Amino acid sequence: MGGGAVFFHLRPRKAIVSDANFELINAYKMIRDKLDALVEALSALQRKQASRSLYEYYRRLNPEKLSSIERAVRFIFLNKTCFNGLYRVNSLGRFNVPFGKYSRMPKLFEKANLVEIRTLLTTAEVMCAGYEIALDRARTGDFAYIDPPYSPEPGSSNFTSYTKESFSEVDQKRLAAKFRELDRKGCLLMLSNSDTPLVNDLYSKYVKHKVRADRMINCVGSERTGYHELLITNFRAPVETLLPWVKRNA
Repeated sequence: MGGGAVFFHLRPRKAIVSDANFELINAYKMIRDKLDALVEALSALQRKQASRSLYEYYRRLNPEKLSSIERAVRFIFLNKTCFNGLYRVNSLGRFNVPFGKYSRMPKLFEKANLVEIRTLLTTAEVMCAGYEIALDRARTGDFAYIDPPYSPEPGSSNFTSYTKESFSEVDQKRLAAKFRELDRKGCLLMLSNSDTPLVNDLYSKYVKHKVRADRMINCVGSERTGYHELLITNFRAPVETLLPWVKRNA
């Protein structure tokens, strides 16, 4: 599910959306099921002064001891005030991204946007699960978009810590095997990943599109550009669908 860009763009009438990050899925469920209470709590926090001490207070809270609403508020606040909106946890599952050094409270939410999200999630099944559980539900003719933790680029840090269980090379190979299984089943598949030798090898028989993707978390501005990722499909999209991508990423 992640940020939900594909889901919110397609606006499907029926869908299963899934992520292994419990905090993320809980936030989506609170938007769908308890939006008024969530907006009230976020509004109270919005009126506070952003500071390192406030940030550290929320970061130190144990989410497992909070109510579902409090847990969603903590997640959204940390996402909006941490360094570059990065989500990362340690081996114990504790959020460990530093404060983003805000001098004033950034905008934590837009109610109209949350109302629209609630509407779209009303007809979706929202799951906190690993990819295998969600993809086991796919049937012939279904479309699945898969956005795993990316395979590390050669020479880069091995960042796969969106949950306390990292995503290793073995996991990448298991996912590729699942992709091939669903392909044989007759599902329409689209997967995002980094443009690395491993990923190119794992999906060598499939259609690969290079997409320009800047790195917003690099502290050196000049080194945030010039990167490409792969969009992998088991079908060839109509040419007219790809033209906007070609223009943007050439």
